[in-house]
Amino acid sequence: MLARQLADSTKSSYATKWTAFMSFCQVSGYSHLPTTPEVVACYIGDLFERGTIVPGTLQSYLTPINAVHSIFQMDKPAVGPMLMAVRHGFARLYANHQGGSRNRRVPLPAAALTQMVALALTTTDPGLRRRVAGLTLTALTFSRPGGGANLRRKDVTLTPAPMRIQIPYYKHGARHNRKRLNIRIPRRAAGLQDGAWDLVHQHITAMRLATADPDQPLFTKVGDVTPLPTEVATVWMRERLYLLNINPPDACVYSGHSLRGCASTSARSIGCELDLIATLMGMKYKDTTTVSANYVEALAQPDVHARELYDRYRVDRR
Repeated sequence: MLARQLADSTKSSYATKWTAFMSFCQVSGYSHLPTTPEVVACYIGDLFERGTIVPGTLQSYLTPINAVHSIFQMDKPAVGPMLMAVRHGFARLYANHQGGSRNRRVPLPAAALTQMVALALTTTDPGLRRRVAGLTLTALTFSRPGGGANLRRKDVTLTPAPMRIQIPYYKHGARHNRKRLNIRIPRRAAGLQDGAWDLVHQHITAMRLATADPDQPLFTKVGDVTPLPTEVATVWMRERLYLLNINPPDACVYSGHSLRGCASTSARSIGCELDLIATLMGMKYKDTTTVSANYVEALAQPDVHARELYDRYRVDRR
């Protein structure tokens, strides 16, 4: 059970970063298990000197150190006021080196997603079509990149009007014994354009006609059951945006999580209630505060693209 406490993707990430810490200790002559806050502080300095680690990802290098020590019932070494001060110094040095704070991740505009959908619907490249279908379904289900990337054929039920999607694995779901998410994606009313729904529906229909195995991931080639890494959403998105010559605003960046921001911001801009958005996002206790603070751009204006993608979820309570 200890071996199964973490998701496979998390275990892989922890193993890589723990190995990096052990290598640092071996080269520097430090003990890695147990280790001390002072050694971890030196490791943070080494990470800074690499020049490839940003302050926002620093915790992902420290958590595995604490996790391994916890397994062996040892004190966590990567915590405490001294290390907090070191991390603040890391962030300040990074900002000075970069000439200011790092770029801000922002939601993908709904217009950019509909342009990608239009490209996929007209392309003859099956790989491009499959990848955009993956990005689109991730956005339509308000999913994190990992949750959308590894949906399987059996997680989707097609009917003439709505698609029903179950998301069996998502962040903290299994650990906290939470229920799987079930999302109903209705098609827009007859006569209204709905390229996103059509693209996803056509892709899944093609998989069924190809008699893909029920456990086949939706967005890999039929026959390839290798799980996709979370990072593919960012890679696929940036490839498509490059083709369309779409760039983020100055001092901003798009990543796989920008799809989740696109969904929440677009839905909110056209009048969807925050508790509805929190439910679709799978937020524990329908946490609308987290939705507002971390995902919704309050100044976003409604447009035809946001309506095309998300008015299917809007509830008129009059």
